[in-house]
Amino acid sequence: MYFLKILYNNSVCCKIENSYQQKFLEEKTKRNEKHREFLKQTKYSDLKVVEQVLKSIPNNCQLQISNSSMIRYVQLFDVNNTLQVFCNRGTSGIDGSTSTAIGASLVNKKQTVFLTGDISFFYDSNALWNNYVPKNFRIILVNNDGGGIFKIIPKMFNFEYHSAKNLEEVNQNLSDFYSISDRPKILEIFTPSEKKEIK
Repeated sequence: MYFLKILYNNSVCCKIENSYQQKFLEEKTKRNEKHREFLKQTKYSDLKVVEQVLKSIPNNCQLQISNSSMIRYVQLFDVNNTLQVFCNRGTSGIDGSTSTAIGASLVNKKQTVFLTGDISFFYDSNALWNNYVPKNFRIILVNNDGGGIFKIIPKMFNFEYHSAKNLEEVNQNLSDFYSISDRPKILEIFTPSEKKEIK
């Protein structure tokens, strides 16, 4: 405590002037503008879908994000500060993301939105066997390989299923996706695999 008291007293009386914060904020403003310009030109892809999804999530939700590409995309955006944001890091990077999201939704009364990629979702699809998934639980599955298997999974576990293949369909589905329903929902968004990598 003595050390901290001395440090505090010395910092108050000897304020150091520098322009670091101002330079940082100027640089941040420039980069944000370039980011917005880039996104305006970006065609339908994983990145564009994640941008739209993040804009659509209602205030005060719990956002669970799977590993691999989804968490990497999300970190490129400013996320609504009313959201609680979580990501589970598994042994192989994709282990248990769906299970974690469902478990978190059971102990949190807020609506839980789980944003996941196809591999992570399929890897932990057994999590959907749980009979106690809350009705307000939502899964947004970004599928950049177009696998038809995912249509079967929601039906097996009594989830309401929606899909989208372009940005217009994404926006149409998102407009009603978070509304109250009698069962959990999955929105599968197909993106072209050749456009998923930013070059």
